[in-house]
Amino acid sequence: MKAGLIKLAVFLLVIFAAAGVGINAVSAATPAISAKNIHMKVGQTYRLKLKNAKKVVWKTSDKKVVTVTGKGKLTAKGEGTATITARSKGKSYTSTVTVSAGVSTSIVIYFSATGNTEAAALKVREAAAADIVSLLPKKAYIADDLNYHEASCRANKEQNKKSYVAYSTVIKNLDQYDTIYLGYPIWHGKEPGVIRKFLKSSDLKGKTIIPFCTSGGSGISGSMANIRSLASDAEVMDGKDLTYASDDEIKAWTGSFAKNKAPAGTAENEADTMIMKIGNTEVDVVWEDNASVSALKELASSGLTIQMSMYGGFEQVGSIGQSIVRDDRQTTTSAGDIVLYSGDRLVVFYGSNSWAYTSLGKIDLPKDKLTELLGSGDVTITLTTDRGRAK
Repeated sequence: MKAGLIKLAVFLLVIFAAAGVGINAVSAATPAISAKNIHMKVGQTYRLKLKNAKKVVWKTSDKKVVTVTGKGKLTAKGEGTATITARSKGKSYTSTVTVSAGVSTSIVIYFSATGNTEAAALKVREAAAADIVSLLPKKAYIADDLNYHEASCRANKEQNKKSYVAYSTVIKNLDQYDTIYLGYPIWHGKEPGVIRKFLKSSDLKGKTIIPFCTSGGSGISGSMANIRSLASDAEVMDGKDLTYASDDEIKAWTGSFAKNKAPAGTAENEADTMIMKIGNTEVDVVWEDNASVSALKELASSGLTIQMSMYGGFEQVGSIGQSIVRDDRQTTTSAGDIVLYSGDRLVVFYGSNSWAYTSLGKIDLPKDKLTELLGSGDVTITLTTDRGRAK
C-alpha cells in the first residue's frame, strides 16, 4: 500500500510539471550587463560583469583605448571611446567605455531623457573644456514613462515619491575632478530621481557643483534647495536654465566660475545676495541667474520697498517703479515662484497661474506657510543687498 502511494505521488508530480505547475519553478533570469556606461582614466581597471550568464565571450572595439580579459576585466589604455561587447548564448550586450587622460579637473555629468539636456551638456563641455559622462538609468525611459498628462506615468510616480532612481553608469575617476557641471531636465519643478541618486551615493566632499537644466518654463530654482541638501559636503553654485541659452551665453557663464567659485551665501559674495522680506519676515530665496535679477539687484542695492496687492486668490503683485530688462516665456507657476510681469511688476505666488513671465526666483517655504504670509491681505515686500538693512 505504501509503495503504491509513493508511485502515485511521483506520477502526480510528473503530471503537474508537464502542465506547467512546477514546484518552486523559477524562470531563468535575463542576462544584464553590470554597467552600460563607464568613465575611467588611463591606467585604471574595472571588472565588468554579465549577470545571470555563465559562458561569456568578451570583446573590445578598440584595444588602444581599453582592453578586456576573458573574465571582463577592463584596463584603460589611452584616450578615447570604445564599446565592450559581452556575448552569451547567441545574444550580445554592450557597454560604452570612455577613457580620459586624467588631466582635466572639470567634468560635465548629466542625465537626459529626451535629448534636450544632452544638447546643453555638450555645449557646456565645449565651453568649459571639460570631460563629460551621461548618467544612464538602469531602466531606460520610454515615451509612455514621460507622459506627464497621465498621473500614473513612471516619471510622475517617481517625482511624487521623490524617488532615488538607480543608474547604470560608473565614474571610476570621480576623485580626479574638482568641478562638476551637473545637468538635468526639470520635472514638475524638481530634479529627476537619477540626479538625486547620484548626489546621494557619490563622495562629493570639497568639490564645486555647478547645476544647469533644461525646462519647459519653470526654471531651475525649484531644484536648488534639494541639490544643496544632497550635496551638503560640496560647494553648490547658483544654477542656470540653459534651455534657450546661446553658445556665447554658455561660454560667458562657464567662464565666470574661473573668476569666482564662491557659492551663494558665503562671506565672499554676501554683499551681492539679494534679501527679501515679506512684511517683517525674511524669507529664503533661490534667485535665478539672469539679466532681470541683476537689474533688480541694482535697484535693491539702495533698498526697494514694493507695495503688493492680492490678486486672483493665488498671487501678490506690485510695481517696482520702473521697467527693467525681461525675457518673458509662457510659464505655469507654483507656490513660491517670484516672477517679473510686463517688465515693471513683481509677482509672488502662493498658488498657481499660467502666463508669460520672466522667472526671478523661488521662495523656499511650504505652501501653507506661503499662504499664511501672502494670502490674508495686501503686504509690503522689501528687497535689499545689505543684510544689515534687511534685519
